[in-house]
Amino acid sequence: MQLTRGYSSDAAISPFLPMRRTVAKAERAGLSVGDYLDRYSAEPGATAATVEAMLRLGGLEKGVERVCEIGPGSGRYAAPVLTALQPRSYEVYETAADWIRYLRKEFPQLTVQPADGHTLRHTATESVDLVHSHKLFNYIPFVATLGYLAEMARVVRPGGVVAFDVMTEDCLNDAATTTWLDHPDRGIIYSLTPRRWALDFLARRGLDLLGNHFVPLSGMRTELLVFRRR
Repeated sequence: MQLTRGYSSDAAISPFLPMRRTVAKAERAGLSVGDYLDRYSAEPGATAATVEAMLRLGGLEKGVERVCEIGPGSGRYAAPVLTALQPRSYEVYETAADWIRYLRKEFPQLTVQPADGHTLRHTATESVDLVHSHKLFNYIPFVATLGYLAEMARVVRPGGVVAFDVMTEDCLNDAATTTWLDHPDRGIIYSLTPRRWALDFLARRGLDLLGNHFVPLSGMRTELLVFRRR
């Protein structure tokens, strides 16, 4: 058992995997936390493949000035992005207190911004080269995702990149729907985001779709969407 302190009834700040238990299981398995989470909820190498696709679609290379990530959790996406881009500044918004402690210890180069579960209020408008989020919008309420998408469009600079994965209608193939029907308790935790709506919503805010990449998730998949700000 792990005792954690509750501090919000906001559904957008719900706890996910507990840090201590997750780190302990990774150590017992002889894996890094990132590799353990890939095996737990996706497939080996899924995180690396996702980051590679994001960088390739976004045309991102070493020397990016500022990066912002929403919901970094264990830092499994931050680590390869830091290595590949070597940004001058990398700020994160995380609501889980235990994972914040972990991030500060394992990634001291990150700037942990105060997070309210809805906004990026401590990041200036048109100030970042890349703003991204992974394995978050599939779990939080749609209204919270809506707010974050608007904020991502606000903080990215002209020519900058916005990237995130969501569960769209294109993710609901026969395998996914069979999984949900066979395990309704699993399907109830996910939040869907209409693909056409998301593209139109962001297009009205100056973001053009560069490409997509499907990402495995617990027998199903999510869709990584990568945009550039006009």
